[in-house]
Amino acid sequence: MATKSKSPKSKLPRSKSSKAVPASPNSPSGGALKPSGYLLSCDIPAKQLVKKLNDDEPADKKFIIEDLDETHMLIKGWAREKITNAVNKFMDEVNTVCIVWSSYMYV
Repeated sequence: MATKSKSPKSKLPRSKSSKAVPASPNSPSGGALKPSGYLLSCDIPAKQLVKKLNDDEPADKKFIIEDLDETHMLIKGWAREKITNAVNKFMDEVNTVCIVWSSYMYV
């Protein structure tokens, strides 16, 4: 009786938010060691910003390990804070909303 071989599926953690997902406590290191990398899950514009940050770095400071798909990439662990700060700064600049209140009276 022949069995069908199934293609291997990725067992990387997935996240719906724009947050880096640390290595699982069930990883070979047991979660005791600081992760050497993160899976970054974000929307396409945020990913473009992260790729721009990486491109602006000299060769020995590049932090993208692998570009997985349009919303996921693996990054080096030491770059997490740098990326988070840059994305937050960008979002603060872009998402500044000016609300103007006007009063009116019914007559």
